Amino acid sequence: MAVCRIYDVSGATLEQYDRVNEDVGPEKPDGAMCHIAGATDNGIMVIEVWESPEHIERYMQSGLGDALGAAGVPEPKITELEVHNFDWA
Repeated sequence: MAVCRIYDVSGATLEQYDRVNEDVGPEKPDGAMCHIAGATDNGIMVIEVWESPEHIERYMQSGLGDALGAAGVPEPKITELEVHNFDWA
């Protein structure tokens, strides 16, 4: 079951986002299908589509969680939904 996660990270900056990306490297994580990020009025928002929730958890445990902590990224508000349709990829 593919899932979409929307991370609304109030107080985060694009500089923190870039630091996390530098720390985890440019390789596409196993199971990742789509990643979009941008600034909002009060932080950043990241939207991702993954093959399964298990892929997300493995990626978090493989170093992303540590990189987020090292960059001082605040805890996000997370919305998760089962993907019904995924086009234009």
